[in-house]
Amino acid sequence: MSRVRKFHQKFIAANGRETQVTCFTISGTAPGPVLTIIAGQHGMEHSGPNLLPEFIEELSRREFAGTVHVCPCANPLALEMDYEFYPEHEDISKIKDYYYSIFRHNYCPWKLGRDDGETLYNMNRLWNDPDAPGIAGQIAQWLWKEICAEANIIIDMHCLQAEKPLIFNSFQKNNAIARYTGIEAVVMCNPNPPRYGAGNLTWQGSRGRNQYSICIEFSRQHGLKESEYELGKQSVRNVMIGANMMEGEVILDRPVWEVPYDSKGTRFRASHTGHIRYFFNLYDEVKKGDRVFQVRDIETLDVLEEGIAENDGILCAVSHLPVIKPGVMPCSVPKANLLAKSGVLLEKLPKDFFNQ
Repeated sequence: MSRVRKFHQKFIAANGRETQVTCFTISGTAPGPVLTIIAGQHGMEHSGPNLLPEFIEELSRREFAGTVHVCPCANPLALEMDYEFYPEHEDISKIKDYYYSIFRHNYCPWKLGRDDGETLYNMNRLWNDPDAPGIAGQIAQWLWKEICAEANIIIDMHCLQAEKPLIFNSFQKNNAIARYTGIEAVVMCNPNPPRYGAGNLTWQGSRGRNQYSICIEFSRQHGLKESEYELGKQSVRNVMIGANMMEGEVILDRPVWEVPYDSKGTRFRASHTGHIRYFFNLYDEVKKGDRVFQVRDIETLDVLEEGIAENDGILCAVSHLPVIKPGVMPCSVPKANLLAKSGVLLEKLPKDFFNQ
């Protein structure tokens, strides 16, 4: 008898377009926690949708305790367009004139982007809301009922634009899970967001007493980055090992840091125009007094300025700009807390962790 159950639900958008959302439930070989993994909420974020079918096949052949629910492509219509959301009430043909660039990251052809205000087309603002509108709201309601409401752990996979992945986390308690992933930075978010922000899956998925949820952000939007697929799968394996769902040990290659919400630290602002050179990699540990970057004049090649860390911390928020200009923030060095050391065996969660 197969341990994998595949099921789906059909939905119809306001413009009449029909789509199907597919989920998988993989039953373990012993009782244990319930883990839910969701990806593809935003249509320009393709790492999770690509790596999760491979992970489902792996789990179907492995022994583990508990149950794993997986929805690789939560928003198929948006994924097909390679755009953040599916604007079902708008002129869809405008997508033909859209192109993505990191230099206009938040541009929206319908003037509904994140810089333009709130939009209820954004699936990741509609979770656990019985009145959520549109096809995105219908899908979120169905997924919440089917695979999220009773989950002990929810891993929500997204993508941003950076050199490395990170984790977004709304509640301190989730760090007990996040530290196993090996993702180097756990960035804490507002634990008391306004209503729009509270519709985030990881916020809603952490509200229950024995529920924990984190958001893994891979580092490529509007494209593929196959080199991170194994990292994503290993992150989930590590969580399952730490939660006593899978045999094994977790020993990380790199430390995991927590960046507190509203963390104090050094926020650089450039004073000159020039090529920028960084002396640390993203999420490297930085000490007070370290030279973090320098800016050189493009014509003379003279060093115009250097950024010196004013505190201990880690390198964050590295700009994508090759030529920095006055007033632009090239990077920051927030104060950070060490969640997990590298090269040492991480202790697993207590056996009764999800029954306390």
